[in-house]
Amino acid sequence: MVEASRRRTIQGGDRATRGCDTQTVKVWPGVPRTFHVVCSAALSVLLAVACTPTSAVPDGAQVVHIVSTEQAVTLTPDTVRAGDVYLMLDEPIPGSISFFQAQETAEGTPGPLDDAGLERLRHGDTIHTAQTGFEAGGCNAAQDSENRGRMGPCGNVLKFVLSPGTYAVVRGSPEGGNGTQARIAVLTVMP
Repeated sequence: MVEASRRRTIQGGDRATRGCDTQTVKVWPGVPRTFHVVCSAALSVLLAVACTPTSAVPDGAQVVHIVSTEQAVTLTPDTVRAGDVYLMLDEPIPGSISFFQAQETAEGTPGPLDDAGLERLRHGDTIHTAQTGFEAGGCNAAQDSENRGRMGPCGNVLKFVLSPGTYAVVRGSPEGGNGTQARIAVLTVMP
């Protein structure tokens, strides 16, 4: 079950609308509740970002530039300091990536991946991870152009507050769906 914003309980097969415009969430019967909770939390975060006006990256902020191609995902720089980190998807526009962190339970706080967690992710195992999907562009050409380098709708920047450790930036599905293998880049966060 998923709790709708109007405090009405939604049964399997029902639809709920959320968001600043309209976002439809399909609730599938037979899918574990933990999956619904994690997906609902991720959707809430994405809608909160999507419903706010765009904002610029602060001067002097740590920005990681991401280039995602069919062959590889490249991070520049690939090592940053702990704290506020802005991920900027430079190419492709429109395009998308996923950011993975470790998360032991649905209620747990996301954090860095350990070596074993990173290795499991490389083999398509996403258990005990938190995934934040990020799509840059997707609006009309003028809006996409106007919002490059900005956070919010049509922008190509997403902010994270990171603690020391390793994190993964992924193009495609780590599970290897649709016959494609995911491209993974590792972001190292120093104290």
